[in-house]
Amino acid sequence: MGEQGRRWSAFTEADAAFTNTLLPGLVTELDGYGLMELEGEGSPVLDLFRKAKGPGLLIPARHGGHGLDCRDALRVQSALATLSPSLGVGTMMHHLAVVSFVEYLRVHVGDDAPQWALLASVARRNHLLASASSEARRGSDALVPRTTATVQEDGGYVLNGSKKPCSLARSMDILTSSVLVRSDDERDGTVALAVIPAAIEGVGVRPFWRAPVLVAAESEEVVLDQVHVPAEMVVPGGRPERGMDELQVRAWTWFEVLACGTYLGTAQSLFDRAAHAPRVERRALGELAAELFVCRSACERAAATFDAGGAAEDAMTEALLARLFVEERLPDLCARLARLLGGLAFVTGPEVAYLVSAARALAFHPPRGVSSAESLGGRFTGAPLDLSIF
Repeated sequence: MGEQGRRWSAFTEADAAFTNTLLPGLVTELDGYGLMELEGEGSPVLDLFRKAKGPGLLIPARHGGHGLDCRDALRVQSALATLSPSLGVGTMMHHLAVVSFVEYLRVHVGDDAPQWALLASVARRNHLLASASSEARRGSDALVPRTTATVQEDGGYVLNGSKKPCSLARSMDILTSSVLVRSDDERDGTVALAVIPAAIEGVGVRPFWRAPVLVAAESEEVVLDQVHVPAEMVVPGGRPERGMDELQVRAWTWFEVLACGTYLGTAQSLFDRAAHAPRVERRALGELAAELFVCRSACERAAATFDAGGAAEDAMTEALLARLFVEERLPDLCARLARLLGGLAFVTGPEVAYLVSAARALAFHPPRGVSSAESLGGRFTGAPLDLSIF
């Protein structure tokens, strides 16, 4: 219990209190562990998140969840990642699976469809959802899943494919995956969303993550090998050649905002340490506070635009602007915070080096920074936002 009673900075105190009230006691419990206890194998972070009823954060209130908007979800992500970057990353992917399913249901089956019962069950039972919908490929086939769903004579499907890395691989209760439908009718070639119980026969997990950071996010390879599912577990969609539709744009806007908030939380953890370090250089701390403030403000602006309900492409544009700025500034910001903390803090414990390293992982989530910059440049010269970058 190496960091009990930690002191928060102004960047984290309000969000930590908000999160601790929303998810009773979670911040307090996490604060009872040292950082490295929370980040390694055998970490309790996902169990603590379940216990605090975190899986229902983004599920609509009418279906038993908290129904958080994007701006409040950003606050929670930052607070949790300040204490455990792995928890931030793992829950970020759970939330992507939830919002992808929410948007799918709203568009394809309506607000009163029986499929909503699954999300109500997730909120009630505190199930964790893993997402196998991100292919992280660019080009004309980027929206065509590699995982297939072949229609059977009984009307069900057989699923085959894999996703790596897939966060929450060992703790997931449900896997959601985009699938390419194979059939002898008009469904052939369409993209659907499969909702798969993790314990069903044919779902396997293979070791994949060998990096020493973010281990507790459980990002391994998930394999689907002849997985038989009934028809009601596959929600129909459209054809990939139509490009990313509005619901996909909305889901990925959520992701970009929450990803930025997660990794900013890692930087905020370093800032908290620097703010309470003895004999800290105040001018340097103030300069870093200004940079952190601008990064966070960009994310809050993108979240507020999304929550206002405007055009999906406008919200995505702001989310990508925030992402590009945060991704560019974060490595230097964390390096300067580490320098401000001093060599003694760096060499006498693993926490500072670990946080600096973990913050770099934002660059490895889609889309690539170069691609985002090119797409945004096109948008501001009058072209549509190029979403093939995902």
